[in-house]
Parts: sequence; structure tokens; C-alpha cells
Amino acid sequence: MPSEFIQYQTFLTAEAAQPLLLLLKQQEIPFETSSDQHSFDPAFAYNATRAQFTVKLRQQDFLTARGLEAAINEQRTTEVEDDHYLFGFTDDELFDILAKPDEWSNFDVTLARRILQQRGRDVSEDTVLLLRQNRLAALARPEESQRAWIMAGYALALLGGVIGLFIGWHLSSHKKLLPDGRQVPAFAAADQTHGRRILVLGAVSLVIWTTLRWYLRE
Repeated sequence: MPSEFIQYQTFLTAEAAQPLLLLLKQQEIPFETSSDQHSFDPAFAYNATRAQFTVKLRQQDFLTARGLEAAINEQRTTEVEDDHYLFGFTDDELFDILAKPDEWSNFDVTLARRILQQRGRDVSEDTVLLLRQNRLAALARPEESQRAWIMAGYALALLGGVIGLFIGWHLSSHKKLLPDGRQVPAFAAADQTHGRRILVLGAVSLVIWTTLRWYLRE
């Protein structure tokens, strides 16, 4: 089964993505692009609402691509003037950039690391890896129990409503896309179980109510 292409980095314009695309082509790393940011997939939580151009990679190529970008930007950061806006950031703000490479350009991430090094802060590979692992762990946590939606789902499912089916499907299948390309369930296992039950109840109720209406018309 071929690997799925998933969101790697987003840009405001296609032109802004050209340096990355050129690098990927030179290194023969497969990629896909899209500019369909207005499309809606209710099964996924997508937080890059301002993005207009998306570059997609296979999950196994994420680290390779980031490493190549970082190697190129290492030289570029040595040529940056001291009036660059990142020099005005606090240490905590710069560490936040290191923890969230998906929200910043690779150049900004590389420069943030260089600035912290100049300030004598520990930005070893282990430190940066720990920052990113902690963030991923926080993002991967299921959302709080959706009690109101669960109650509404059961009630609407009993009435044979399509909305009840949608709530059940949403609770059972909604996923979050993490910065490293992994897709994880958005809700806790208990809520997912409720979602599947609501789906079954809704489907059965829909059949019963439809049959009853047809019978009464006869």
C-alpha cells in the first residue's frame, strides 16, 4: 500500500513555497501540493486556517526534509543582520519557536536556535527533541469528555435524526493531525465507544421510523 502524503508545511502563497519545492526536487523526495484550504473534512482537526498553499510529504520523509532545510539555513543565518525581528524575542519565545517548527519557517527555527546559542542557552539535539516530544504529547491528548454532545447524540439518534448519526460518526472517527504527520483520535476511548453506539442506535432508529411512517401512510 503506497504511503499517504500528509501536510508538511503551509505557505501563504505558492511562490513562498518554491525554495522548499526546489530542494525536494533536487533531493528526489516525493511530494504533493494543494491550495484547497477552504475544503472541509470534519474528520480532521486542521489548525492552519490562514494557509493558502500546502506542501505534503510522506511521513517517513519529514525528518529528512527538515534536516536538509536546516543544513541550508545554517549558512543563511550567519548573514542575518542584528536588526532581524527574532533578535527582539525573549529566550522563552525563541524556545517556543524550537518547540513548534510546524508553525514557523525552517529559517526562523534555525535562526532562533543560533540566537539562543549566542546567548549561552542549551539548544542541544536532546533539548530540542524533548521540547518537541512534550508538545506532541500535549497535542495528542484527547479532548475533554463531550458529555453534552453525547447526550444530544443519543436523544437525536432515538428520534431517527440524521444529525444524531453525524454526532455518532464524529465522536467515533474525528482525528487530529499532529505536526509529525501522525493522526490520532481526538476524543477519549470512552467517547469513541459512545459515538459507535450512537451510530448503531441512530441507524436502527432511522430504519424503524422510516418503516413506521411508510406503514402509517398505507
